Amino acid sequence: MQVGCTQCGAQVTVQATDRLLVCPFCDTALVVDGSATLFHEVMVPTVTAAETAAHLRRFLGGRDTVADLDRDAVLGEPALEYFPFWAFTAAGPEGDRVVLQPAAPSSLQGLQGLGLPAGTTRPMSREVTGDAAVIEPEVPVETAREWLATRFGHEVAIRRTVLYHLPLYRTPYSWRGKSYRAAVDGVSGRVFPADFPAKAEAPYLMVAALALIVFGVEGILISNPGLKLLAYLVSALPIVGIAWLTMKKV
Repeated sequence: MQVGCTQCGAQVTVQATDRLLVCPFCDTALVVDGSATLFHEVMVPTVTAAETAAHLRRFLGGRDTVADLDRDAVLGEPALEYFPFWAFTAAGPEGDRVVLQPAAPSSLQGLQGLGLPAGTTRPMSREVTGDAAVIEPEVPVETAREWLATRFGHEVAIRRTVLYHLPLYRTPYSWRGKSYRAAVDGVSGRVFPADFPAKAEAPYLMVAALALIVFGVEGILISNPGLKLLAYLVSALPIVGIAWLTMKKV
């Protein structure tokens, strides 16, 4: 099969199974999608493997995770990989913007609709990626364009389409005998969890129910406004204490 190089226009012979290639005439990195060729670039990592632990523990100490997870989790060794994204430069009333869509399936949360992180890009080559795993794209570009049209409207004008490989550090960790997975963006340090031990909702609901019952009973039994306010204040102190302990323990 013959395809045209996006950079120099030369006809390049490719096999039916070829997806990633380099133009033999101008050395441009390309990706073949159907009968079209598109630019293929890679984002150079700025976060080192040694720095991923700090980014991950900062995420584990957030408000959505169980208490003390950042301190108690046992982190595994990070493994660098380059994950593919279709990058669409879309025109808008406030100027062009680049929207990313995963070009391969993933269990990581938060990959949909990313913006392109600020960093250095280069033509895709093993000189940049080294021995790290490079995930090949599986999602056709037309499928990704349909997602873009669904999100932003079918009238969206796409000025440029590029396949980017972004560096991600896959980092496993364990907590109380269970294994979890996450990835740290090798450019921004943002964490994309696959799964994590989240805070349980039941204790918070119990505290809310207790407050509702106590204040409701006081409101019914006490008719004097001054005494009612005093009772509310007295009851609020232990309830706030229980809520604080719940937040620290859960």
